[in-house]
Amino acid sequence: MSQSTAGASLPRVGDRIADYVVRVSQLRQIKKREGDGCFYIFKATNAIGQLGAVVWNDAIDFKNGDYLRIAGDVKAYKDGSQVVVARWEVLPREDYEPQSFVPRCPRPLGEMIEELDQVVAAVEDPWIRRLLSEMLLGDGYVARAHQNAPAAKFHHQPYLHGLLEHNLLVVKRALGLAGDLPVNRSIVVAGALLHDIGKIEEYAYDGDSIEFTEVGNLIGHIALGYFMTRKAIERIPDFPSDLATQVLHIVLSHQGRLDFGSPVEPRTAEAFIVHHADAIDAYLFQVARAGAESPDTRLGWSKSLNRFVLGNPKAVDTAPYDYHRA
Repeated sequence: MSQSTAGASLPRVGDRIADYVVRVSQLRQIKKREGDGCFYIFKATNAIGQLGAVVWNDAIDFKNGDYLRIAGDVKAYKDGSQVVVARWEVLPREDYEPQSFVPRCPRPLGEMIEELDQVVAAVEDPWIRRLLSEMLLGDGYVARAHQNAPAAKFHHQPYLHGLLEHNLLVVKRALGLAGDLPVNRSIVVAGALLHDIGKIEEYAYDGDSIEFTEVGNLIGHIALGYFMTRKAIERIPDFPSDLATQVLHIVLSHQGRLDFGSPVEPRTAEAFIVHHADAIDAYLFQVARAGAESPDTRLGWSKSLNRFVLGNPKAVDTAPYDYHRA
């Protein structure tokens, strides 16, 4: 059985939900502060997104990975929301398609693939255009995985097709930063599209959740992406070494700092541009997510950024600051 989520949005504070089907993860038993007994918290995930959940009962009959049908009230909790589960039912796993519990990109996949085709076709340098075309359009494995993979497990675009969405946005932001600067825009586009290509093997996303693979944990997407891109370059006879070095440098340096996981730091104009475009897209995603998770307030808490952000600047400012007082 699949779940219809077209046009759906996460339940908000004040909503009462019923027959809401989710997958259980991060299940924890918490001892009550006063008296005996305990309660349980977990993450409730489906193709719409993820909710925090709490069950105040002393005993439950479900575990991590189970599928539940839950009912309860969504209430404000700390800096976000949480569903207080009043009733639940453990569902037969065989009745549901595993990927119906994995969040999906809100933008249509076909639309993004068409944009990718246009971006690659517009690359001026023929060597770079061929590399991108053979990797992202012609290589059956890489192309399909690039279209389907998430961009992250949590921090930004943590849903199916999120990597493609992220990379297309990084292209736009990087070209905007490049402006009329004397940089190689073909290298900028290549770096924007390939900087995270190793994530197609860093994450497993063909089941009912997004998880790190063993190779993703032990090697990581930067090294994996360098290897994939270098192998693709080696398959193109006479590919110019200076172009290869600059593209591979972006893949290796896009995190920006050694302590952030980059084996080298940016040392070219194009690498600085892609690094900052990548960071900007991740930051803006987190601001937008905080706004969506707290739609009734101007300021929302971003767990990734570890701060309050102005997620809903168009919301009414109920306590404006008086800049004209003496």
